[in-house]
Amino acid sequence: MPQVKGKIRILFMPFADAGNTNAQSLNARAIALRLDPEVFLCTFFYEHSPDPRLVGKPGINLVQLPASRRTWAILQAMISAPHIIAYVDYSPASWLFVHLPRLLKRGSKSVMHAEAPADQMVGATRLLRSLRNGILPRCEVLTAITDFVARDLSNEGLEAQYTLPVGVDTDLFVPAATRQNARPTVLFAGTLIERKGALLVLEAASRIPEAEFLLVGSPRGGYDAVLRKRCEELQLTNVQLLGPQPQMAVVGIMERSDIFLLPSRLEGLPKVTLEAAATGLPCVVFRDYGTPSVVDGLTGFQVASFEEMVERLKKLVQDQKMRLQMGAAAVEHARKFDWNVIVPLWQDAYLQIAGVKSKAKAVSS
Repeated sequence: MPQVKGKIRILFMPFADAGNTNAQSLNARAIALRLDPEVFLCTFFYEHSPDPRLVGKPGINLVQLPASRRTWAILQAMISAPHIIAYVDYSPASWLFVHLPRLLKRGSKSVMHAEAPADQMVGATRLLRSLRNGILPRCEVLTAITDFVARDLSNEGLEAQYTLPVGVDTDLFVPAATRQNARPTVLFAGTLIERKGALLVLEAASRIPEAEFLLVGSPRGGYDAVLRKRCEELQLTNVQLLGPQPQMAVVGIMERSDIFLLPSRLEGLPKVTLEAAATGLPCVVFRDYGTPSVVDGLTGFQVASFEEMVERLKKLVQDQKMRLQMGAAAVEHARKFDWNVIVPLWQDAYLQIAGVKSKAKAVSS
């Protein structure tokens, strides 16, 4: 692609509605809000009401999608020659675009930001797997959220040209001034599905009755009923299912908690662990995916088994000094992932992808 003239036009595929809490949508908005508006023009779709932070913001264009023929409207925007189509999704419009002849793409670079390993597709619908298999290999540029995800792509014969971590807003997610819970509170936040390990949270609660356990998140496929039934079977009185919560409420819940627990084995870099760390929570996660958001033994624990997870969690519950020390270290570590630190890496990558810089250099997390 030749050197570009004028602003670099980026079309972000995730919808930017105010109520959209999808992680990729939140990430895309955080990035666009920090890109240099003198250099980039970012376009977002929205359905009903756009994120008010984007409205009237220099360098950001908002397009409301029609009630019908949305795939066609999205495809039209894709073939209007943006320099970059970012956060390419597994949608019919993306499938149609990546299968167009090169001439009709008009030089646009489709960029897939891989944020999770391929095994997350286990249990997905046949249609979604088909879309993924037809879209991912045809994207001009692949990025990976961590080195682990980059290696996972390589197992499919694909190469991530960049490793670009996501970030956290450390002005929004801040540590509580004090933590004085009579009973330590363990928090889980994420979609309530089997893969996220919500049932393991309940098992941990049954083994550590001296702690309170909070689960925040939207249930999928009626999974909350599964969790409630299991609570009854285990006769748990130290568990609360709080359901989905807006972002500001989650901030408050994190500030009132003491420990963050994420018993999922299939992740990339879980943004929620960065948010928890920024609020001063030591995190306990599985080490399977080697997230850089948790430094084992310093800001929390990365464990190999559920038994080890319970052991480490119990140690944190019983040792307030350890919780506070790890929480303070977590706050410092999270600052390395502040969006204002991370977005310049994305900006440099987008400049290279658009052809502004002739020599590409991968960014490592």
